[in-house]
Amino acid sequence: MITDMAHDSTLESREHRLLMQAWECAFAGTSIVYLSGPITTGPRFVRWYSEVGKSLADRSEYAKALREHVIEPNNKDLQAAATRLRLRLREPVLEPASLNIAEWSQVDYLTLWDRVIERFAGRVVLLPGWNFSAGCAAELSRAIRKGLPIETIDGSSISVAQAIELLSDAAGQVAQAQIPIPNLRSVADQLTAEFQQKLSPASAKQQELVRKDASLDRLAELINVAQFVSFSPRRALLRQEFSRVLGLPPNYRFQSLRHALGTLLERSAESSINLRSYTPESPQSREFIYGIKSLEEAVAAAERLGSEGLYVIANETVDIHDGGVSGVIMDDVVEFAPDDTPRGVEKPGVASLPRHWGLSILGTVYGFAPDLNVPRTSRLEFSIHPKPRGWRNSHTLGWEYVDSDIIDLKPKLSWPNRFSRMIGDKVYGLLVAHSVGLPVPRTTVVNRRVAPFVFGQPTGSDEVWLRTSPTEQIPGKFTTRKGWADPFRILQNEDPAGTAIASVLCQAAVPAFCSGAAIVTADDELVVEGASGEGEAFMKGEAGPERLPATVAADVEALYRRAAAYLGPVRFEWVHDGRSAWIVQLHRGATQSTSAVLVPGDAEHWIPFDVTVGLEQLRSTVSSLDPGAGLILRGDVGLTSHIADVIRRAGVPARISTG
Repeated sequence: MITDMAHDSTLESREHRLLMQAWECAFAGTSIVYLSGPITTGPRFVRWYSEVGKSLADRSEYAKALREHVIEPNNKDLQAAATRLRLRLREPVLEPASLNIAEWSQVDYLTLWDRVIERFAGRVVLLPGWNFSAGCAAELSRAIRKGLPIETIDGSSISVAQAIELLSDAAGQVAQAQIPIPNLRSVADQLTAEFQQKLSPASAKQQELVRKDASLDRLAELINVAQFVSFSPRRALLRQEFSRVLGLPPNYRFQSLRHALGTLLERSAESSINLRSYTPESPQSREFIYGIKSLEEAVAAAERLGSEGLYVIANETVDIHDGGVSGVIMDDVVEFAPDDTPRGVEKPGVASLPRHWGLSILGTVYGFAPDLNVPRTSRLEFSIHPKPRGWRNSHTLGWEYVDSDIIDLKPKLSWPNRFSRMIGDKVYGLLVAHSVGLPVPRTTVVNRRVAPFVFGQPTGSDEVWLRTSPTEQIPGKFTTRKGWADPFRILQNEDPAGTAIASVLCQAAVPAFCSGAAIVTADDELVVEGASGEGEAFMKGEAGPERLPATVAADVEALYRRAAAYLGPVRFEWVHDGRSAWIVQLHRGATQSTSAVLVPGDAEHWIPFDVTVGLEQLRSTVSSLDPGAGLILRGDVGLTSHIADVIRRAGVPARISTG
């Protein structure tokens, strides 16, 4: 919360001046990345205040609890995000959480960071939840006025219009819930007015305001949309404008407001509707009421909003936690994530793929082709649902469509991401391999959240392997076995909480002449290792790599080149049937390893570890290491084995003994 605490303006000016001079020494002639995120407020404050804070009458008790449950966790999030950002960008990153001066009020901090952004920032990166913070709103305002690029933590750009809409939505939610975060609405309204004033008269005329409901009506001609009825205020009444309701003609005229909302509630898949209010000159949402299940409540709320001179759109509630995804398709890129709205692409961890790969993967997972055949010169916000929805009762919904002149957009290929965690890391990697035409054995996936699906090619074998697919790669920990077993019993026995294993795979066996893995080392060298037969002992670290036949090594190297041409450096497990190599697991990126050093780094002391004692003992040893300890591995260690993978993922300095 912004406070009005009195402070010594002379002291403030002197301290600000000294800090700015110090940063001038460090950053003169360069620009920095300014990381903006909630500190005293944000989503964490909204939850805490609603559940605890509003009942704390004692000011000292309130301040203590606020620091413990909101400020300190928020500071840790900001500092950790700044560390990750520095490693990724290799640029100076300044974050406001590490500066703590006891005598300062929040106004002191806001004044300082405003000057920092104005003087040093080359771009501003927004941490998730920024739009629920008055401080972040002020920092956004300065960035927009300076014309700085605005990005999410994963590098996705945010337009001024998107930022204002996110801020406006948050302000509406905060006001409705009576959360004490001042200034969100005033900043949003001020930015909206300033942004509109910057439009030239010609462009303002060309971009004549189209009401949100009229835009939905146009979109419904192109694609399925969530069922809705819209209203405009007319004196003390609401007059119906547009409608798209299942089983009724476009823009069907209802007898009354009650008739319209009652029909919408009845035909909603969730028996629930939302009310969104706005004004044509400021289309960002005003009050937004989610999940109304009572007709009386819906009618009363709509009439109240109309009496305030607001336009109202009533639409069916769409469950974002139904196992589907929401995202954006634009140019040659499709991005999406589960458990979120289309604006989720502005958050970290989105699946980002070339259009044809992404549509192929979504079609495979959900069993139907997404209805996303829109021009590449457009931007469509969409959602995909296992259960049919909308006025056309189909699986794809459109939410917002605009023409775009952006071309040559490139996806940011990376996993794990939020979608790969839902279907399983191993499943996602194999789907990517299959989508680009690499040989993947025919695979049936039993997932916790979506219906079973199948992809891949027949191998010529009637045998199967059963493999677990954790949310993120955990080498060698969960079941991998030849032959069928009850997948539900495996899930219950090995992951009763339902948080570690996303899927169980039944994969056609490849008649194994040789098996192994391939990685790229820190020296940019391809290492292909393996053993004859199914290679389990080698992958578990129970036996060293064998000398592979030249034809096998050549086939695996050729398979690597094919994969790398699409994906860049990759790591994969392979099986060779005597004729060709197959991919049975795929990950993106090179490793830190060399022939003698698995994980680089110095240690204060080194602990010997005999690799023949196995993976589980290694996991236990790694988890119990003292700070500053490293491992000396004794035994025949393959750089591509699960032993090596476990140590690399733990980030423990590790060397291979040559003695």
